[in-house]
Amino acid sequence: MFWTAHEKLSLDALAIAWGVKAAQLSELNPELDRGAPVTEGTKLLVYRHDPEHPPQSIGSPNRGKLRNGMPLPEGPGWRLRTHRPRTYGTVNTIRALVDAFEDFGERFPDGPKIRVGELARRSGGRVPPHRSHRSGRDIDIGYIFHGIDDGEHRWKYMNVRNFDAEKNWALVQELLDTDQVQTIYIAKKLQKLLHKEAQKHLPPEQLAALFEYPKTSESPHAKIQHWRGHSNHMHVRFQCESGNRRCSARSK
Repeated sequence: MFWTAHEKLSLDALAIAWGVKAAQLSELNPELDRGAPVTEGTKLLVYRHDPEHPPQSIGSPNRGKLRNGMPLPEGPGWRLRTHRPRTYGTVNTIRALVDAFEDFGERFPDGPKIRVGELARRSGGRVPPHRSHRSGRDIDIGYIFHGIDDGEHRWKYMNVRNFDAEKNWALVQELLDTDQVQTIYIAKKLQKLLHKEAQKHLPPEQLAALFEYPKTSESPHAKIQHWRGHSNHMHVRFQCESGNRRCSARSK
């Protein structure tokens, strides 16, 4: 997997910015001079999958860790931060995100780029100020909003006027279609706007299984849940990898 250097930096500085050791980055890119700066636009190999040491989520999202994390690649339809030490996840998490982002981009080729926030460190563990994001199965994604997208605002507080319900529902739908999503945390007031849009596409029984709000008997088990602090971004949690007994789906 490759990432692009967006400015002229030393290999050591890039290693810090991307959450890997300089020796690892140098080993993956032996053609580079360790003492010379890397020029802007250079593509660097940042990850090579090792079948004998695959990514593994261990423990719970709130108290776990990640082994051999896989980085989220760059793509034409989404924006990664230039500083990327918290851009790692499990294989199923990363593949699901890429599939969802690419499918969304095909539906809205002239639409806005998806704003990607933090996942986990390459080796997982605590990532202040988050309580979770420790085991490679969590990601923050900025909401899509009406109006001019100048590319500067990563998170924007949403309300009935600026929340693009159509495109946000389309993105949520693409994420759910991967069959890898465990829970999506979205503020209650925005769930109500999404629910109104989703009514155009889904029958009542499916809506009840998806949305915590409006309240139904299915609300405690719904995929989309309220959690405070998610009025400017959604938090998506993916399932444990198949066959991984060391991964705990529940937060502890």
